[in-house]
Amino acid sequence: MRFFLFLLLSGIITGGFAQPDYIRTVQCYPEGKPFAEPVIELGGATPLLFSFDDLSPDINSYTYKIQHCDPDWNSSNLSPFTYLNGFFSNPLEDYNSSFNTVVAYTHFTLTLPNENVSMKLSGNYLLQVFNDAQSDTPVISQRFSVVEPKATIQANLTTATIPQYLQTSQQLNFTVNYDNLPVYNPIRDLKVYVTQNQDPHSRRAFTPTFVRDGQLVYGNGQNNIFNGLAPFRNFQCSSLVYYTQYVKDVIRGPQGVYNFILQPASVYTNYVPLPTLHGNYRIEAENTNDPELEADYVTVHFAIYYPEQIPQADVYVYGKFSDWQLLPSQKLQYDFKNKAYVGEAEVKQGNYDYMFAVVPYGTGQPDLITLQGNFYQTQNNYYIRCYLYNFNQNYYELVAYSPVFYNGIGF
Repeated sequence: MRFFLFLLLSGIITGGFAQPDYIRTVQCYPEGKPFAEPVIELGGATPLLFSFDDLSPDINSYTYKIQHCDPDWNSSNLSPFTYLNGFFSNPLEDYNSSFNTVVAYTHFTLTLPNENVSMKLSGNYLLQVFNDAQSDTPVISQRFSVVEPKATIQANLTTATIPQYLQTSQQLNFTVNYDNLPVYNPIRDLKVYVTQNQDPHSRRAFTPTFVRDGQLVYGNGQNNIFNGLAPFRNFQCSSLVYYTQYVKDVIRGPQGVYNFILQPASVYTNYVPLPTLHGNYRIEAENTNDPELEADYVTVHFAIYYPEQIPQADVYVYGKFSDWQLLPSQKLQYDFKNKAYVGEAEVKQGNYDYMFAVVPYGTGQPDLITLQGNFYQTQNNYYIRCYLYNFNQNYYELVAYSPVFYNGIGF
């Protein structure tokens, strides 16, 4: 099997911004819940933890800003004084250099809220990080949400009730209870969205099937049916010595960087229950005290057998470690000799879930079935958000948030 090495492109697109390739391993989650969505409660005791690595040889300083957004992540056009306590712009002051790694980096961390800034309103937010040397354009644009529970959600996940989807799909029925809210026109004033496995490409807006007194009922429609998909694939590169499952070989390159050659994959033809991180990843490094500073960056080589090149489409390695983006650096090429898609990605040592995504030209929408499979048994997580428009202050509140786990397993 031949593995091709591809150069990283100069920038990647994240949330509409060009993220330079020296910014890596951006993480954002509630404290103590590294696999959870970046959602915290307004005034709650659990803060949000945000971090990233700077692989630049230069010493960079950064400033962060926080912007309130509507349900579609557009600016709410509110004054920062309306939604923030403290300062709108703050320096990132918590950072440390990597220790005993081949690839040197600086690790930056931030906790929200903190003594300099806190959020006053619920809703969607954008955390933007700016390199002080190039302060016009953010280098990171991280989404997060703040919920103020004022409504409740009751949800039920089953196999699909429409016969043609019975073997491949899952059905999410749910009810939003808003008894104590000032809702005059529920279809106009309330917006509800569902995301599967934290993947923003799966985000779906819902219209209620029934409107009752103090309730919106969403159920038994085709919009409630989601592809079951296949279990996420996984690799571990926490050890530089021992081969873990799915690793075929580990080779140290001429500059000391380790290359992990994965076992070539195939399309799943049957459902196989596998341990899953639901597309997430965790930084781990064997024989270290602080993996965030001591884990090295390695190059992982991927391959998946497929009998022919898929016409009019690109193929990517895809998951949370790519921020659910279709990154040029993780695009695969078709190897006609070995009849396989092959490529590579540079990642920090750890435990990673991923999928192979097929993207038809011009769509920007990943197809996670062609190279994966589609099974109703797959363990998937679903995340329901309910927003209420506040007419007095002209913004959308996040009044209910509910994770739902198929087969009862999730984060």
